[in-house]
Amino acid sequence: MIVSYVSKIEKDCYDSLKNEFTDVKNFTSIGDFINFYAASKNRDVVLLYRIENLADIEALSNVHFTNNIYMILIGDDSTEYSLEAGRIGVDKYLSSKEANPQDIKKLIIASQSIIKKRRGNSNISVFTGISGGVGTTTIVMNLAKSLAQEHPEKNVLFLDFSYTKAISNLFFDMPQPKKTIIDIATVQNIEMQELFDNGLEKLSDNFYFIPGIQKHTDKEELEKPQNIQVFLNFIMYIKERFDYIFIDVGVFEDVDLEVDIQEIADNIFVITEFSIPSMSILKTYIDIIDKSGWYNKTHIIANRADSYGTVTHEEAKKILSKGLRHNFEIHYSLPNDAKHLRECWNEAQLVVDVYPDSPFMESIRQLSEKFFIKDPTLFEHAAKSQSSLWSKVKKWL
Repeated sequence: MIVSYVSKIEKDCYDSLKNEFTDVKNFTSIGDFINFYAASKNRDVVLLYRIENLADIEALSNVHFTNNIYMILIGDDSTEYSLEAGRIGVDKYLSSKEANPQDIKKLIIASQSIIKKRRGNSNISVFTGISGGVGTTTIVMNLAKSLAQEHPEKNVLFLDFSYTKAISNLFFDMPQPKKTIIDIATVQNIEMQELFDNGLEKLSDNFYFIPGIQKHTDKEELEKPQNIQVFLNFIMYIKERFDYIFIDVGVFEDVDLEVDIQEIADNIFVITEFSIPSMSILKTYIDIIDKSGWYNKTHIIANRADSYGTVTHEEAKKILSKGLRHNFEIHYSLPNDAKHLRECWNEAQLVVDVYPDSPFMESIRQLSEKFFIKDPTLFEHAAKSQSSLWSKVKKWL
């Protein structure tokens, strides 16, 4: 999330927000902001605009924004100003007297769910691990295929954006794929046939997959700015065509592509273990989550939670929440099912295929029901809300 404050006066009024959010940018004119926004159309943006007169509001009606922006106007305590802001579709008009940083912060946090509704019905979920070996790829692969099998009416897509050689290629029986996620960056016109020609594979009637990178040097392609924009455009395109998109980004790294993908995701699942070293690493990561405005869409999943020598659920909560603004919860935990997992891992087989009734898969199905099927706050089949502004919206591509 990017918080942008536009004002010719009071330029430092909301500097305190920089302590709450990672990306806070100030601009002295709406024109400067629009130029910036044109290059950031895939990021969630909150616009705080300190207007001086009615003409400032009217000028916004001629600007074409996409549906990832939440607009807050701040000005004089004027009914005329407030009515004009509502007429053109501004989300919130505040008088300068009531626009204090704490209330602004609450509006910024609430804006995420509103932007989600505008984006539509699909669910983009990112899975990331605090370190290698915690089971991130194993969890997301089996979850994606299990959900596709249990709900044949839903189209499910698995994407591997890991920065290391993709293990998922082996488990989906494509050890030497002709095309990988890198080839998506070469697509000139993003459409389904072009995607099938450049890496998209159909594994079953409703389950699809794009292989991850084949060699470590390929990660350089993931880091190129021009490729990042293509990947983001690709994700925004396919979200209209798949019900569930599961993205494995591997171990969390503070790199542009991973950050941007997590920004546009509906949910972020952080995989950890219940050990003291893991809690220490996780604590560092969730501080980034906290300041990025991702708190409400982040879910911490503990793998092998009942292993010997692990901390308890309550101990983990205390460790995580100490010194942070939010009380982070452990949202779900999976058992240590080493017997079945070790065998499947050694043979590069999915647990859902070999041991569908194992304790691990029973827990995976419960996770699926909890976060993707039954919880309406995480996946809503609702029509897109259409305000007077959004009926005019044209995408800047």
